[in-house]
Amino acid sequence: MKRKLFLCPFISLVLLASLNAQDNYKKGYVITNDNDTISGLIDFRTDAINATRCTFKSEQSEKIYYPGDIAGYRFSDEGKYYVTRDVTIDSIPQKFFLEYLVEGVMNLYYYDTTAKKYFFFEKDGKMIEISKTPDVERDRRIIQDNKYKNLIRYYFNDYPSIVNNLNKMDFSQKTFIEIAKTYHDKVCTTGEECVIFENKHPDENTIKTAFSVYVGVQLQTYSLNSYSGSSYCILKGTQPVIGGKMKLYNPRWSKSFSLQLDMSFSRFSFSQALPYFLDGESEFKLKALIITGKLGAEYKFSLNKIQPMIGAGISYTHLLGDDSKFMVSEWSNSWQKYELRSPFVGCYLNIGASYMLKNKHSIFVLASMEQYLKEDTSKENYNDKFKSYNIVLGYTF
Repeated sequence: MKRKLFLCPFISLVLLASLNAQDNYKKGYVITNDNDTISGLIDFRTDAINATRCTFKSEQSEKIYYPGDIAGYRFSDEGKYYVTRDVTIDSIPQKFFLEYLVEGVMNLYYYDTTAKKYFFFEKDGKMIEISKTPDVERDRRIIQDNKYKNLIRYYFNDYPSIVNNLNKMDFSQKTFIEIAKTYHDKVCTTGEECVIFENKHPDENTIKTAFSVYVGVQLQTYSLNSYSGSSYCILKGTQPVIGGKMKLYNPRWSKSFSLQLDMSFSRFSFSQALPYFLDGESEFKLKALIITGKLGAEYKFSLNKIQPMIGAGISYTHLLGDDSKFMVSEWSNSWQKYELRSPFVGCYLNIGASYMLKNKHSIFVLASMEQYLKEDTSKENYNDKFKSYNIVLGYTF
């Protein structure tokens, strides 16, 4: 029951991110089917989403346009330009907003899905599809889909300046823009130059990373539940903690939601006398290096410069060291080795806030709780429990 309650914040976090992932408006304009333009704000989402809808906001209202409702739309600052086109994919005729890359004797368009990437050359009203599936690993080898090179050789066989460089060509917007431009320069008889629509970040990886470092204090609780005594013995202490984390996020999907990978280090040191049965006494000296890794999700609430945040996920803690021992006065006056239970697998919950600086970096304060719920019967002293609370101050680059 406790485990289910602890997972509730993590599940709520994912649902919250899903519900609030649609706010990334940028300046732009839509082009009506009558070739009129209307300026406003357009939701700048992933390539896959931008291909299926245009969420447009003007001073009067907000409206969603689908392929065919308008001729196209364009982002003013980012330079991305989408137009309605009919294409056939997997033998199914479909209508999309394709990203318009080159206008010339042969136009060039781009369409991206999570499973496949497509380029379309358009000449005399006919679409030529060239696609590529992602690389896969098989038998410890990376298998690449290079069929696109054979298609380029087939369609542009009469143009040595294109096919002679095939071995150096990758499947990118930059490569295909160069192919379309070279073809245009070879066959255009009017002397007009092709139009390459400005895109400030062609082939940009939409997944961003950010790195943080932090320092703080950790309140530790170690319960000697496996120890034979009249009652459970709980050891408590406070130690410094340092760490760092990496954030992965896609601002075109959500500026608030991110995946987090965290690594921290602290000390574990207890020296305490404890009762043993009714009138006996024991003494424990426990020492270890605490290494904790976390994998989870975080959601930020954007309130100008101050951004509250909440996070949750899975935590893994390893107690490294073999200098832990105990002595029971009724048995002997010599120390016995005590095997600390390790590792611990459980969950964590974060809550805190960050403050944005002028250089787009930020400082943050974060409080977290790590709860390890599962017993590990494969370990000695398997019923021991470990729990920690952290308060840290950090800097994000």
